[in-house]
Amino acid sequence: MKNLTNNTRMIYEYCELKLPINYDLHWLIAYISLACVGLFYGIFGYRWWRLTMFLTSFGLSSLVFYIILSIQPTLNELQLISISCSIAILFGLINILLQNVGLFINGFCFGLIISIITFILWDINDRTNGIITSFWLIIGLILILGIICSILTLRFQKFMLIIISSCLSGVCQMFVLDYFLQLSILLRYIHKRLLFETTPLLCIRHWIIVFILPIIMLFSIVIQYTCTGKNYDHRDSWHRIISAGRKHYRTANLKKIRRHYERDTLRRQIIPDESNRFRHFYHIRRTNGDALSSDLIQNIRQQSSTAVCLTNNNNDNTSTIVTTGTPPTRKDTDSTTTTLTHLI
Repeated sequence: MKNLTNNTRMIYEYCELKLPINYDLHWLIAYISLACVGLFYGIFGYRWWRLTMFLTSFGLSSLVFYIILSIQPTLNELQLISISCSIAILFGLINILLQNVGLFINGFCFGLIISIITFILWDINDRTNGIITSFWLIIGLILILGIICSILTLRFQKFMLIIISSCLSGVCQMFVLDYFLQLSILLRYIHKRLLFETTPLLCIRHWIIVFILPIIMLFSIVIQYTCTGKNYDHRDSWHRIISAGRKHYRTANLKKIRRHYERDTLRRQIIPDESNRFRHFYHIRRTNGDALSSDLIQNIRQQSSTAVCLTNNNNDNTSTIVTTGTPPTRKDTDSTTTTLTHLI
């Protein structure tokens, strides 16, 4: 009876809505910084997508290296944090410089968040039914969902980057509220369940804080699609950085030019009335493989008309045919007669 009373008191204290008074200074600064990062994710997560990839890869890699290095008994807390942060900075810079690597890591981090949420919900359902959750469930969820989300991020980059940054914003703000309202009870619960340690079930006030995640995520998606990410594509900025320093030449829009040239009004402006009879001839006339320009054709036309006039005037006085220029050889006239006869 006494044990039952103690358990009831512990559950009541665990579920009682009582705001904490004393906060640790170091954790206070850390969670205020996390709130600023979450605000950045929610508003400028896609617009400044390189900084988003750096922060995501930095946080994920520093956490992983901290867990790995914590096995070493010779390292103290300060050494663990400094070593893991220094290696995480290197990984963050790599993800900035290599775009596909950064997108893959962001997608994997999104899959990791979804897998943890799925595991917690599955575990709560199993505990209410008296079933022990398998250890391989969380491993399989992380691998499968992480790879699927990474592939989707590489395929649909803009959509997934907005979704990922909005989800990270919701996660950051949820943990910040969890600390300021109940001293990270929700975070400790997730950590213990991932280690398969016994913990009491969540209360209603814990679930209220969890519901902050989808609300902030929805607001972040709306803000980025309507304001900060509107008319912006990160692939254009990447191409602009690659092609920086090169000269950009404006190319003519040939389709537009042809469409305007097809109109009759523009044709009448370009083609004179006297040359309409040559419209159906070849546009480019050639002799011996060389293109004849319009000036040369007009010259030949004028010379031929002048020669005909002089011949008619001097027909009674002389019997010689007036010609201009040096008479071409037989080899040259053979190839041009078929073309130039249409012009005379």
